[in-house]
Amino acid sequence: MSYSPVSQSQPQPQPPPRRYNSNLNVDCVDGVYRQAQQVSPLTKQVNHLAYEIPKNKYANNPWNYAPEFLKVFGDLRVPLGGKAVFDCCLLGSPRPRVCWLFNEDKMRFSDVIVEDTADVCRLTIPYVQMHHFGTFTVLAENEVGRATAEAQLMPLYE
Repeated sequence: MSYSPVSQSQPQPQPPPRRYNSNLNVDCVDGVYRQAQQVSPLTKQVNHLAYEIPKNKYANNPWNYAPEFLKVFGDLRVPLGGKAVFDCCLLGSPRPRVCWLFNEDKMRFSDVIVEDTADVCRLTIPYVQMHHFGTFTVLAENEVGRATAEAQLMPLYE
């Protein structure tokens, strides 16, 4: 006679609920408190899988730093037809990207000259017209940070 066990599914015991106190970083299971597993702020839980968010490769390098201005331009008063020059000296590593804005919008002038060398950013308006009067802003940005400087171009009445 052969004996074959009959499989009957028996309910599996459920684990007790876990309580977590984030202020104390402690887990409580069955009334026993234990140190909770440390979770890096760079780790996200997605579908019960943990993955590391890529670290900024520039942020922790001591040779890299956010942009900063050594020299900043100021407000200008220029007569119609005159020349206006906004220039500044800029530092930053890695080399910051530079963008010029006019009245808080991307500049769309075709009659201005923008120069961006190793450390000098310059905007030149050879012949100032009425549509040039307003606020000019330079935005310098790299992977570590951002810096801005702005000034007004105003008419000079003689």
